[in-house]
Amino acid sequence: MLDVTFDEDRARNRRDNGPENLAILRRLTFNLLNKARPKMSVARKRKRSGWSDAFARTIIGQMR
Repeated sequence: MLDVTFDEDRARNRRDNGPENLAILRRLTFNLLNKARPKMSVARKRKRSGWSDAFARTIIGQMR
């Protein structure tokens, strides 16, 4: 699922701890978007968060 949503196969980071760090951030983001309301696809929530700061704040505000 991470590859579909975040296109991990095309990532260009290959040195030091970069790949591991970004993998952790991707998993955190995926889990956050997956649990957040409203019920819509993760890809759609991700795209909408990029378009609207207010929507991104509502998603981040739902973190527990």
